Amino acid sequence: MPRGIPNKKPDAQDQENGAGKTKGGRINKFQCVRDALAELGNDATPKDIQDFLKRRFDLDMNTKFIGTYKGTILRGKSGQSGIMRTPAVAPAPAPVPAPPQASPQVGRTNGGISVEDIQAVRALLGRIGAEAVKELAEVLAQ
Repeated sequence: MPRGIPNKKPDAQDQENGAGKTKGGRINKFQCVRDALAELGNDATPKDIQDFLKRRFDLDMNTKFIGTYKGTILRGKSGQSGIMRTPAVAPAPAPVPAPPQASPQVGRTNGGISVEDIQAVRALLGRIGAEAVKELAEVLAQ
């Protein structure tokens, strides 16, 4: 015996107004609020939307839910998942620790570049950016 909600065939009455309905004939409350905003305008109060939903869809909905749905729709976040959203404020980058101060002779191998040198340039790159490091290298090369 299957569990859960049995599949219900939609009545002819359900087919009259297809707005806000899913394929199975159930009411999609979010879509109903979207339809109400389209008809009443974005400045409609949750109470006005509640009255509209009752008249049009015979749907009783709490004004707090309506306000939440309205805010989500008006902010344009209704079609995005939480993963796809970008944060409102980018987190500040973690401070880059200063490279260890070593004498000029430490880590050098026959005039080559040491690991410490690369780490120092990378720390500088994180602090001032790639363009600034490039300009600095051009100035120092002259």
